[in-house]
Parts: sequence; structure tokens; C-alpha cells
Amino acid sequence: MKKIQDLYEFIDRAVKSRKYPDNTGMALKTALKLFEAVLNEEERNSIDVFSKNIEQIYQNVFSKNKNFSASSLATYKSRVTKVLSDYEKYGVDPTKMANWSPKVISRSKKISTNVAVSKDKTGFSAEIDNSAHNFEFKFGGGVKLLIPKTPETNDAVMDGELKDIKVALKDFSEKYCKEKEELNEAE
Repeated sequence: MKKIQDLYEFIDRAVKSRKYPDNTGMALKTALKLFEAVLNEEERNSIDVFSKNIEQIYQNVFSKNKNFSASSLATYKSRVTKVLSDYEKYGVDPTKMANWSPKVISRSKKISTNVAVSKDKTGFSAEIDNSAHNFEFKFGGGVKLLIPKTPETNDAVMDGELKDIKVALKDFSEKYCKEKEELNEAE
């Protein structure tokens, strides 16, 4: 009987034989671990049962991981279904694994787009560099604010929570300028 552990071993073999890039292998294992955490004994001991119950398992993963966005969990599910599909096609028979030629998807590097944000009524302005890994806000005087792109920060941006950051930065700026003026007056 094929067990969940066989999927991990399949991923390792696929990475070793260059069927999956290293990063893909790690991403697939991470998704598998997330799903494995909610499996019952029968699902853990049978890939067929795991595959058959994938929708119910996904619902369980979704309900137990409220800290993840729905789109992140959907991505994890697609990775698990990819592993199950690839394992079914290539993992059982070594000759099929040897003849497996995965489709290579080459992506061009994202070009950072710099957008100058005009001053609003509060006097706040910044140049925004929307790179692949960070939201980078460049202010005058060489000041930068980096916000790493994570599922949580992406959700915060989509929910408009950057307005709160803007207010906090404005308050900080006013306090800093006031303290600096007081120091200059004391001299």
C-alpha cells in the first residue's frame, strides 16, 4: 500500500533527477506537510484514500489555517494535486520516471515599475518600487521603507491597511521634526 511518505520520496527523486527544480520540490513538500497535518490514519497510510478525500481534506486545512489567505490555501491545494497527479503518472513505474520530460516554463524577470506618487493633502509623497519581494517606498533624504511581500502584507495592501501606515508615518515624521526643532532651539 502506498503511503504519504512515498509522495515525499517521489518529490526527492524528481528533484534529484531534475524533473522538478529545487524550489518547486520545496514548495511541493511544504504544501504536502500542511495537508498531512490534518490527515487521519487511513489517509496517511493510503495515497488512494488521500487522493479520493482531497476536497474534504482541503476544507479541513482551510478551517484550521485561518492565518492563510484563501488564495494561498488554493495554491497549496493545487501543489498537492500536482504531486498526486505526477506520482500517479510517473512515481509508480521507474521507466516512466526516466522518460518523463516535464514542461519547462521559462519566465522573464519582472521589471520593477517605479511610480511617483504625488503629494496628497497631508503632504505625504513617496516613490514606490513594486519589486518581486518588497514594496519599497523611497522618500526624500535617502529614507526608504521596505515592506516584505508575504501573503499577510499582500492582503493588508489589498484591504487598504496602508492608509494606517501612512497615518503612522505622518505622526512619526511630525514628532521627529518637532523633536529636532526643539534640539535646534536648545543649542
